[in-house]
Amino acid sequence: MRRRVREWTVEELHKFRADISFPEYQRQDRLWPVEKKRLLIDSILTDIDIPKLYFNHVKGGDYEVVDGQQRLWAIWEFLDNEYPYVSEGKSQTFAELTAEQQKTIRNYTLQVTEFEDADDDYLRELFLRLQLGLLLVTGEKLHASTGAMKDFVFEGLANHQFIIGVKIPKRRFAKETLCAQVAINSFTRAKNGQFSRTRYEDLISFFYEYESPRGADLELFRKQTKTITAVLDGLADSFGDRVGDLTNRSYILSVYLLFEEVRGSLRSRADRGSFAEFVLALWNRLRQEIKAGFDRKNRELYVFETMVSSAPGERYQIERRHQKLLEYFAHFTKTSKIMGDR
Repeated sequence: MRRRVREWTVEELHKFRADISFPEYQRQDRLWPVEKKRLLIDSILTDIDIPKLYFNHVKGGDYEVVDGQQRLWAIWEFLDNEYPYVSEGKSQTFAELTAEQQKTIRNYTLQVTEFEDADDDYLRELFLRLQLGLLLVTGEKLHASTGAMKDFVFEGLANHQFIIGVKIPKRRFAKETLCAQVAINSFTRAKNGQFSRTRYEDLISFFYEYESPRGADLELFRKQTKTITAVLDGLADSFGDRVGDLTNRSYILSVYLLFEEVRGSLRSRADRGSFAEFVLALWNRLRQEIKAGFDRKNRELYVFETMVSSAPGERYQIERRHQKLLEYFAHFTKTSKIMGDR
């Protein structure tokens, strides 16, 4: 591996834009709010130093960005007049700046560390280490991993119609994080009958365990990935257009685990529809009780709400939610009412 540091002008970064790409482990693009982009442009115009970029020089002469994606998009978008720079109350796109200001921006230099012949594992590790001070979230760190489980979660589950339909953020791989939480609990229950904590260290260890499964692990991987997909198919069929009413990641995880356990008893579409009615009715009542504050009347829902909001990724809390949902669903099936309601 070779490494060198050289300077690129903003004009060069814009000119060779077509030769600069982003590897799949990178964070999602254009995460910065416009205020942060404007601050970067202000730094350029006032000649304040910007942290260096990291490029990997690949065969064919192109460059992959190891670190610096948000800075590059901020620069490119400004040069393309996609957002204005604001100074002293005056808002101007790049085209509206003075010729001198435009020249200052074009000639501004950034340091770039360039690698050649660096292997993928080294670059992924470098990416993660460079992000340590930027509060990289779980989904972004998982996205930098590799292997069979990572591909199943990010390319398979995250693109399932049920996951696409639930109303949780797409940004920063929030849906992929949910899918990882689903997978680790489904696999752990199938393997040893227990639930699993869903912190980053648990999820990444799980990804590594099934990075290249062989033997019994491969057999379990094939069986359980089919099961998870089938469960999501059943949930999509159950909720239909109402899937968008599911908005809380911890609750959705528990709904998945409940359906995985009881789906054998939901033989007809009417049975599955009743399951969806229960899930949505419980969630609506839970939100009503939260809004009621001190005037809440259902003690059962007060207890359950704490299981959803307090330490929701801990194993004991996932298990407690699951047991409560089993009780609530049995009660709803018999009475058509939410447990604790009069």
